[in-house]
Amino acid sequence: MNTIKSFLILLLCLGIVSCDNNAGDSEFTGNEIKLDLIPGTVQGNTTTGSVVIKEKSNGQVQIDITLNNVLANADHPVHLHTGSLDDDGDVVLLLERLKDENGIGKSITLLNKLDDNTVLDYNSFLNFDGSIKIHFEDSGPLENEILGAINIGINTSGNQAYLNGTKSITICNSDFGN
Repeated sequence: MNTIKSFLILLLCLGIVSCDNNAGDSEFTGNEIKLDLIPGTVQGNTTTGSVVIKEKSNGQVQIDITLNNVLANADHPVHLHTGSLDDDGDVVLLLERLKDENGIGKSITLLNKLDDNTVLDYNSFLNFDGSIKIHFEDSGPLENEILGAINIGINTSGNQAYLNGTKSITICNSDFGN
């Protein structure tokens, strides 16, 4: 009987130690910001959604984009631009494409650095002078039509004017800066 009790106590202790060790292995720090996407309308279809910017335990940035009301089999390019939505900033990184998953467009990008090798961790991303735009297509007549957009980093205070309709996105640059 004592052997069984000792064995059960040992298992319980191992379980507690195992749980405590896993607590420090979390993939994310808990630091994150959620922003509502500025809706876009293309050919009468209006979209809504959000961007969640998360800090990973190693300091990297994960950008999760969700877009509602996408067309079936949607596959849209997502660009990280320099400057705010008021600017015609260059594309500095292609984020993961936004693809339809059961009627909702999703894109998850793990960001390490820009195309010019500028390293961005979570804190520097929060101070980045940029914006994100979801384009309808890579090239063609609807290339510069925007399904959703958001000011990020130092520009987030400028989002409200777009969200309440005071401003609208009138320009978009799909070209990469060099």
